[in-house]
Amino acid sequence: MTLADWLKFTPGWLAFLWAVGNGVWKGWWVRRHHLALGPEAEELRTQLTEFRALLEEVASGGVRSDWFMHKDRREAARALRDSAERRGDAALKLAMTRVADTWDRIFALAPPPRVMFRYAYDVRETRSGASTVARRREEALRDAGDIERVQKMAALAHEALLDVQTALSRLVELERRTVGRG
Repeated sequence: MTLADWLKFTPGWLAFLWAVGNGVWKGWWVRRHHLALGPEAEELRTQLTEFRALLEEVASGGVRSDWFMHKDRREAARALRDSAERRGDAALKLAMTRVADTWDRIFALAPPPRVMFRYAYDVRETRSGASTVARRREEALRDAGDIERVQKMAALAHEALLDVQTALSRLVELERRTVGRG
């Protein structure tokens, strides 16, 4: 082979090597982002949007103590932690675990369910009046404590909403890098 032959075939070989190298690089890049997204990316999106709806309800301050008794609401943080463990992206995993931790803190602040005995008072107690005033004072203090708890829960819910938004933004970013989806 002469020098002219080498010069003639060099651009073709360089293009071939560039294409193969780029294909290997792109395959590695996409595989890395698929691992970061983890399995069931759509399931994670659904889970995060449901969490956002739950947190918006808590942030509104209109939830009652029996709202927290629903089994799906109690198990939501555990499901989110399980889903976070299957992800490879550190930022997404951190945001998801922060949301789950905040949800546990909200549940810890939830007021216990109250049993209302409006008409079941003892007749002797109501005639004296002193115990009725003491009981009403206790109920008022308990209600004031519940209002403080609800305000703390609403503040935590607002913080968790920011973390949910961070997780959703990171999920979209990973999907864009992987499959070009917006």
